[in-house]
Amino acid sequence: MKLTFTKRTNRRSGPTPCRRGVTIVEFALVAPVFFILLFGGIEFATLSTIRATSHNAAYEGARKLVIPGADVAVGIAEAERIMSIIGVDTLAVTVTPNVITHNTREVTVSISIPYDDNAVFVPMFTGGLIMVSSTTLATERYDGIVAGP
Repeated sequence: MKLTFTKRTNRRSGPTPCRRGVTIVEFALVAPVFFILLFGGIEFATLSTIRATSHNAAYEGARKLVIPGADVAVGIAEAERIMSIIGVDTLAVTVTPNVITHNTREVTVSISIPYDDNAVFVPMFTGGLIMVSSTTLATERYDGIVAGP
């Protein structure tokens, strides 16, 4: 068994085309699309984090208010504390009702966050977006045991 090797020849005849600068042109075409997708992904991740944390902050603020003897300022402070963990300082927390009494049956905490003040890259494209999260919980009031009919 005899193996023979043959040398391949270039099928093209004539000079090879100049490919100088092709890489930079391809990069110039692909880079803007890549960076738009990259920064858009970061922006949407930030938006999602703020939205999820605002839902949690509204819930935790309402939890502080449903116990007997709760003060509205404590619920607002808790919601603001949770939002400050991710760096959101521009927000409005409202509690309904404004004064919690023994007869209050439910408490609602609403958080409004202007996204323009909390965007990472491009607040001009959000168009004044305001995210609103709200939680309503029943209060824990115990009126005692009522005897008989």
